[in-house]
This record gives sequence, structure tokens and C-alpha cells, in this order.
Amino acid sequence: MKALNQSIKSQILFLLTIIATTPLFSQEVEKGRGSVQFFFKDGKSLISAPFLPLYNQLGEVEALADSVGVVTLPVGRHFQVKSLFYSDTVFQVVENRLTKIFLEYEDVALQTFEIKFFKDPRDHIKQLSKQISSEYISSPHLGTFSGHFMVSQNGKILDFYEADGLSLLSGNSKWKPWDFASNNSSGEAYNHLVPMEVRRSFHWILAGDTIASRFNTQVSRDQDYLISPFYAREIYRALELSGPLDEKSMKYYDFKYGIDNGMDVIYFTVKDQFKADDKLPLFLVGEGIVYLTSSGEMVERLIFNFSSYRYLNFPLKRGGRTREISGVLSVAYDRQNATILPREIGLEAKFFGERNLFRPRPFELGNESSIIEKMYLKNYKPVNKEDLENLRRAMSRIGLESMVPYDTNYWAKNGSLLVEEYSRIKSDLSSKVTIERQFVANSGKRFYSLSDEEFNQLYNLYPEANTEPEVLEKENEIIKNVVNQLRGIWVEIKSSE
Repeated sequence: MKALNQSIKSQILFLLTIIATTPLFSQEVEKGRGSVQFFFKDGKSLISAPFLPLYNQLGEVEALADSVGVVTLPVGRHFQVKSLFYSDTVFQVVENRLTKIFLEYEDVALQTFEIKFFKDPRDHIKQLSKQISSEYISSPHLGTFSGHFMVSQNGKILDFYEADGLSLLSGNSKWKPWDFASNNSSGEAYNHLVPMEVRRSFHWILAGDTIASRFNTQVSRDQDYLISPFYAREIYRALELSGPLDEKSMKYYDFKYGIDNGMDVIYFTVKDQFKADDKLPLFLVGEGIVYLTSSGEMVERLIFNFSSYRYLNFPLKRGGRTREISGVLSVAYDRQNATILPREIGLEAKFFGERNLFRPRPFELGNESSIIEKMYLKNYKPVNKEDLENLRRAMSRIGLESMVPYDTNYWAKNGSLLVEEYSRIKSDLSSKVTIERQFVANSGKRFYSLSDEEFNQLYNLYPEANTEPEVLEKENEIIKNVVNQLRGIWVEIKSSE
């Protein structure tokens, strides 16, 4: 394409006016708090702006607007709407009133830069999506993973988990309800993980006590939680199925070219008219950046700033699909033997409200829990049909429950964290018990304690066992034997690096 110099115009959302006129008499609004509702003008129509992330003065997401653009915030503080496509807007709320912020589109000339590829970035995305459609992993592959998972509240790390092991990607490119769930854990069936080396801390809360890895009352849902390392698998799966590079999903997005840190990029955002329609096969709502290689012929990495996630396993017309989560998903891609694969997956996310599966801590307004995850994926090779079923059966039975012992020497050489990152983790988690003692105490133990239902299932597998300890002994012996067999495969794959 012939290079052109031109002024690229983009629709930028500007603040038109702020009006605080509506008193709030609802008892649900706490003292010292007020609400705001966002609108934008689409021609002559006034439409609510749903699922906007609202940032505090520290640059953190403080809250999320709901499906009609309403959010409740503390008074006396400044908040901001920040976007790759919209203008930055600073505002405050008024106590016990609904502040309406009207926004409108305007054409604003961006800086002039050389167009190296296509005049319309949508045409470029079409080319990239066709390439990914034809070359992206589409059959089962076995490889290795390494990664870490952290939970924090109020800026303090409360949980740390790190593992190296085997990863089995299904390669399934199609979606249907519950197709990617195993034991109600979306993402597990799509990317089976079995750790071969593990180190993990206790599970702490801000009060300084430890908690179990899961709690479910079915009564007070805001107190329910499930600590689930590598949640990124599920969010990444949502990106695969309905992201801007998916051929069928492109129609839900707007695109524009840009430059980021000297790299050619394509900015993308979900179109406003689709953001609140939870009946669409659109699993992430937000905006982001596609980073291109120097030739523009391949995607090097992608960042998706999402402010709403719709649960993968629910049918499209089922209520309750929308999860109140805001975060940043980052992906780096690689090409191996003409197959495109994810090489690194990172996730930073914050959990709002009570409608979240796998929220890692009980919900506390103002102290919402956050997670930080990073996964490194390597050495994937196709798996033949004969081996696939055996691998699936073995890996799905074990998952995080590989119960491998903690090896100090291994982690002294193979951690996935930078020195300064680990120093902070060590400092935050060692106030009562040193982190090393926590690793040793958790060595060889289950991640989740067995529920009554799970115990009953095991009793059926081992009818000759008469007591719970006998059931556990038999189950643990089988897991140990399977892990030893899988470990041989893991060592073989790693030796080929």
C-alpha cells in the first residue's frame, strides 16, 4: 500500500455538560455517597454509556458503571473517565443526588503520521484475522507452563501461588454453553494444567487471619469466594472467542491506527450500541491495543482493557451472564511450525459486586480484591488421538491437586518473578509467619479441602474403604502414581528446550 501522509480523524467523546438535578431518596445510597449516570449523543439520540471504568486519583479503577451507565461513588473526591478513544473527563458526585454527565462525539484531528499498511485499519484487521483463523492452534497440543498468581486488597498482597508443570491445550475453536467447563471451572477443560513444582503461601485476609481456599454458603453470596489460580485461562478464552481478531466478532468493534512507544498499533473498542446487549456472543466489553510486527503482517501482542466479562459457560439468553470485573489482559503470540500460539498471558483484574464466580475473597465495598497473574507457555507439540484421551483423563482428575512437595533448590533457580517483585511478596506475606515456612507447611498438601459431596464421590470409587482417612489414602496414592508418570513427560519436554 502506498504510504500516505494524512490527518487521521477519530470520533472522540467530549464532555458536553454536567447537570446534578435529581435527588436520590433511595435508602440504598449511603451517607457521603452520590451517583452519576453517563450518556453520549449518537446523532439526535441520547444513549446511556454502559460499563465505564471510573478511575480514582491513584489511577486505579474505583468502580464500574452498570448496564445503564449508573455508578455510586464517595463525595468529595475526584474521579476520571479514561479511554483510548474518549477524552479524559474529571468529575465529582453530589451527596444523595444523581449527577448526569452528557457526552457527545466530535471529530478531532490527531497528529499526522505515515500510514504504512491500509487506509482503513478494519481492512488490516480483516487480513490479520484471516491469518489467525487459518494458522491458530486448532488441535490438542501438549507443552509446559510456568506462572504465578497473587491476590491483593487495599494494596497489600494476601496470597501467592507459583507453579511449573504440564499444559494441555484443547485447540477447540468453537463455542457452546458449558463446553469449556470441568467441575464448573471454566477454562480448565480448555487448558488443563498439572503442576510438577509448586510453592504457595497461606491464604490471608486484611485482618491478619488465614482462611480456607473456598467458602460457599448459598445464602450470603457476598461472603462466598473461591481462590482459583490462573483465572487468566478463562478471560483469555473469552478473548479467543469474541476478541477483535475473531473474524465473526469484528463487527462489534471500531478500529483506528496509532503509534505506541514507537510501535505501529491498531486501537480497538467495542461499539457503544453493543456494550449492554448481553445476548450477543460477545464475552469481553472494553477497548485495547493490537501491536504489530514491523512488517505489519502479524500480531506481536495484544492488550485488552475490559470493564465487563460475560460468563463463558452460560447460554446467551440466560440472565446473570455479566460479571462485575475490570482488568487488563495481555497476550504475546508466537508462531511454531506454522501454528500461532499464545506465548505469554498476563492478567490484572479487580472484582466488584457479588455476581462473580471464583471471586478470590469475600466482597468488601472499598476493599475489593484484585489478582495479578502471569503465565509462560512453551514447547507445545501436537498430541495423537491414542495419547490424548489418557492425558485428558489423568490431567483433569488432578489439576491443581498434584500435591507435589516443595523443593527449595528448584525454586532458587527457576522462579518466574523479578527480584523486586518477590521482595514485595515476601515482605507482605511474612508479617506473622515467614513465607518460606508457609511454603514448607503447604508442601505436598491439597489446594482445596474435600467437600462432603466430593468425599461421597470418592467413597463410590473405593467401596472397600471404611473411613475418610482410608479413602484419602487410596486417592492420594493414585494421584501420586499418575503425577510420577506425568513428571517423566514433563522432564522430557523441558529437556528439549
